[in-house]
Amino acid sequence: MTVLSAPRSTPTHTLRLPGGERVTVRAARPDDAENLQSYVRGLSATSRYSRFFGPLRELPPAELARVTHMNGPSRVTLIAEVGGPEPAVIGELRYAVLSDAACEFAISVADDWRGKGRGNLLRDDLQCRVRALGVESLVGDVLRSNGTMLAFAHKAGFDIAAQSGDPRAVRIVKDLSAPQAGVRCDELVAPALPMAA
Repeated sequence: MTVLSAPRSTPTHTLRLPGGERVTVRAARPDDAENLQSYVRGLSATSRYSRFFGPLRELPPAELARVTHMNGPSRVTLIAEVGGPEPAVIGELRYAVLSDAACEFAISVADDWRGKGRGNLLRDDLQCRVRALGVESLVGDVLRSNGTMLAFAHKAGFDIAAQSGDPRAVRIVKDLSAPQAGVRCDELVAPALPMAA
């Protein structure tokens, strides 16, 4: 990944993936509500169940309002989007810093965009953001039936713990202080590079 623009006060990163696509990762805003809702509706039923642990078609209005107003340093909804003047949301990640020791997160990528590095982009961005806050580990609950996410977590260096708040799930944990947990965060805070035409 290479940086195409530098972060602003609410860090926004426009990155180029190895395949050449540009993906912008930024905090969701209140005016993203309809795009985020369209994204959730566009997920397959299986993907929505895996992400939200239940059979929903769209986010309830109160939940949609909550996630589009989470923009503090310790609670954020990140969206990944592609496209020009009217970009499409292709992924989302929410996180909440529980303490200096842990940050809980949940992630999804649009079905048609999986296997192309979008999940890695969101995860790496998250790791850099929470490391800057002094957080020591990432944690998340994953349904035992969600083989795709468990494989993603394993490949990314997460440990699997049997204990979770939900008996249908396992907890994934990653120690951010471990040397192998290193992500090139300097790329995400580097000076602005010129945009390619």
